[in-house]
Amino acid sequence: MDDLTYLFSAYFYEAWDEYEYGSWQDAVDDFACRSPDRVAGVVAALRAMLDEPLTDDQLDSNLRAQGCTFVSENGDRTWLVQVIERLQASPRAHRL
Repeated sequence: MDDLTYLFSAYFYEAWDEYEYGSWQDAVDDFACRSPDRVAGVVAALRAMLDEPLTDDQLDSNLRAQGCTFVSENGDRTWLVQVIERLQASPRAHRL
């Protein structure tokens, strides 16, 4: 399983916020803590995804196909940029 699919399917599955995490930030922090070797791959994959000329619907479909059920109030693009920034700031992650 690639790094991005792992993040989305293991940390943002259907009931992620009911059983494990109080916020998406908590989920991202836990991912960075538990899987620091995957952080660089996720950041690279997210950047590549954001560089693609996808409509908002296509981006949403792409995320859902990878197991992500999180819905951001500010839109997927904004959220993904925030995820990148949070991962890059993580002290536990391997330096990017």
